[in-house]
Amino acid sequence: MIRSTKASAGRTPSRPCRVPARRAATRDGATLVEFAIVCNVLLLTIFMCMELARMNMARNLAQDAAYYAARTAIVPGATADEAIAEAETIMESLFASGYDVECTPINDDTEEVTVTVSLSLDDVALFAPMFLGNLELTSSATMQTERYNGFFRVPD
Repeated sequence: MIRSTKASAGRTPSRPCRVPARRAATRDGATLVEFAIVCNVLLLTIFMCMELARMNMARNLAQDAAYYAARTAIVPGATADEAIAEAETIMESLFASGYDVECTPINDDTEEVTVTVSLSLDDVALFAPMFLGNLELTSSATMQTERYNGFFRVPD
């Protein structure tokens, strides 16, 4: 059934106008070129973040090793060898080698103990030594001993 209204009487029914399709610009390979440029920057950023995180972890471990070794050494009767052994125990949790631990000599008159832990960047980092050379990360902790040194001496 076809209806006819006064408004559309005598007119042909409207059809959507067909717009001719435009040809897309030839961009063959543009995505590949953009990926090649962006991928280098992305990979460099990812590896640099990993490298800095690993170096930061090594620095924090060296700080902790020096601190806990110094705490071991400040107790009366402790020796420098015990402090070095404590620092090496902590450092061996992550690194098998590549670090050096030093402790000031301890005797009955020692008032301060200093423990120093040094790491070679060549042994810790993967890529940074190629750009930075052989740097050394050093952490030290100095603490007063708990030995009696005459604080409560009564003057004569």
